[in-house]
Amino acid sequence: MESEKLSVEKSFEIITQVITQARNRFEENGFIYLFWGLLISLASIGQFILLQKEYYTINWYPYLLMPIGAVFSGYYFAKKKEKPQRNMIGRIVSWVYVILSINMMVLGFMFYPTLKENLIPIILILLSVGIFISAIAIKSRLLLFSGILINLSAFACFSIEPIYRPLLMGIVSIIAVMIPGIILMIQHKKR
Repeated sequence: MESEKLSVEKSFEIITQVITQARNRFEENGFIYLFWGLLISLASIGQFILLQKEYYTINWYPYLLMPIGAVFSGYYFAKKKEKPQRNMIGRIVSWVYVILSINMMVLGFMFYPTLKENLIPIILILLSVGIFISAIAIKSRLLLFSGILINLSAFACFSIEPIYRPLLMGIVSIIAVMIPGIILMIQHKKR
């Protein structure tokens, strides 16, 4: 009976350590949230401006920044000097983002003719899934609220005019991706 009690306590201790390691890893990588928040907002607002100027045939050009951002992200993580010890939670979250990113790019570049004005809400839903998984993995209320905001904005997209959807995505990426990245970076520096 006594060994079971120690075993349960030891299990909770190990789980807590794994979550703490994952949280520290994501706080160190607050930069990547800042980077992607900025990149998404630039591309989205760029598209909105092109649509306002009636450049309909090239309005998607700002999104060519996304594959460049993906290459930069890969390089950033590969060259990072201080590589934290990766645990199962960190690996799962990393792979979820890789899979979601590939799906978002495939949807955007290959299925735009089919999805048209519904593309942005679908992209926002996929983005919110990634943020939710990060929030759950590291027990972050900040990211949880960000995921909720992104998800609600995705559904709100269906009720606004398609020309304003890129603007909404740009604003939401600043509020729910870029700002949390800054906060995560500040929290990490305080530690």
